[in-house]
Amino acid sequence: MKAKKIAALTLTALMAAASMTGCSESGTSSGPSTGSNAGNSSQSSASTAAASADDYGLKEFVMVMIPGEDTEKSVQLRDNMAEDMSKALGIPVTTYRATDYSAAVEAMRTGNAQLAEFGPFSYVTARERAGAEALAVRGTKDGVSGYQSYIVVKSDSGLHTLEDLQGKTFSFVDPESTSGNVVPCNELLNAFPDLGLTFDDLHTDGKFFKSAMFAGTHPGSMQAVIQGNVDAGAVASSTYENQIQAGNAKEDDLKILHESPTIPSDPIAIQKDLPQALKDKVKEFLLSYDDADYFSDAERIEEGKEIQRFIEANDSDYDYLQELKEKFNLSD
Repeated sequence: MKAKKIAALTLTALMAAASMTGCSESGTSSGPSTGSNAGNSSQSSASTAAASADDYGLKEFVMVMIPGEDTEKSVQLRDNMAEDMSKALGIPVTTYRATDYSAAVEAMRTGNAQLAEFGPFSYVTARERAGAEALAVRGTKDGVSGYQSYIVVKSDSGLHTLEDLQGKTFSFVDPESTSGNVVPCNELLNAFPDLGLTFDDLHTDGKFFKSAMFAGTHPGSMQAVIQGNVDAGAVASSTYENQIQAGNAKEDDLKILHESPTIPSDPIAIQKDLPQALKDKVKEFLLSYDDADYFSDAERIEEGKEIQRFIEANDSDYDYLQELKEKFNLSD
């Protein structure tokens, strides 16, 4: 059967004990009321927003993000940024997390969100379906950005190469995840050209893996390996480092079996049909944002590469993901 999202009780218990929290009490929101867009969310709406909101035809400006694990600190920092953006735009700004990657795309397509932080592959989908236009990505002060897809196993698993994964159990993240699905599938298919495998075969039990599943989030995929629910799993390099730094995983317990080439960073994108003056203001805000606490948050630091600012996104960086989408005939 096709891979499906699961959450083992042991995984749920461990993640609950990892001191993760969705948001602070003062910032709780269920997101837009449309069912497909509601998710794990946080909200910050500045009550001091100026009357210029009517100039853009909006009563509020909503930013949606792809699924992820929040800490109390990261939620507060995001709320602070939303409040700062609200003052800059003159519109109350609300932020929330979508339940899955597709819901973030749908929120922009239906007008329930004007700004979104997408994954690279979900941005390609949003560019086509929702008119998304990339504005900025997180990067270093010298303009370096990007990350990798890791395939990880337990250190004592006895698994050392991609060939060793055949017949084993595997955790992907989400169908729309770049580093948690599309890129690792491409890496695996390139490694076994003589097997005649298809993209779907990697998600079908018994075709290559004994069984495969979608964990829903990158930390969930990583924890599935740690808990022994699967033999191997895909995870973003940034999540791998963050989980170790946060104490949710021990580096000695895991081994990186495979690393992908560099993937362009998650873009912050705006709905392209909004007034140009508003788009320019949002871009100006992002590229000039300099809150030291926001950019020093451990949730945004990769090994040896501290992220310090937003830098301008280059839309063409995501074209190769469009090529992968066409190569594997991946539907929206």
